[in-house]
Amino acid sequence: MMEFEFKKKVLLVADDTDFLDQMKIEFEDEADNLEVIPVSSVDRAFKCLEKEDFDVIVSEFQNSDGTGIEFLKEVREEKKMDIPFILFNNKKKPKITLKALNAGTNRVLNKGEDVTISCKILNQVIEQETLHYKWKKEVQQHRSNFDNDIVIF
Repeated sequence: MMEFEFKKKVLLVADDTDFLDQMKIEFEDEADNLEVIPVSSVDRAFKCLEKEDFDVIVSEFQNSDGTGIEFLKEVREEKKMDIPFILFNNKKKPKITLKALNAGTNRVLNKGEDVTISCKILNQVIEQETLHYKWKKEVQQHRSNFDNDIVIF
């Protein structure tokens, strides 16, 4: 039996429009299971999040209107969204990675020079993180159902 898989919707945030264009082209060529929506600012990203549902957010660490960590904190704390969040870090500094992980990002990836390789790695990470998120939600639902079924005498 063949299993039907929906496309995962990815919000890709980077102020480097050349990078966005290259990533979109690479994803269209390599990953037919993803729909990538590129935006060039955090402000535009929030507008997209208000209008549409996404399966994962991918953001560069440094954007012209703030850091990816600030964006992540706003997504998690103010918007109350717990979808997978992947941060691209082009600085390769362990302190940034640690700060991002402590802020609640699911993954931190170093942004390489080769967009094709970055895209392939990112595709694998998106698959892993969306699957993990789905399992986490299922476990929460089963726990909730179990808690509601318990009768205390």
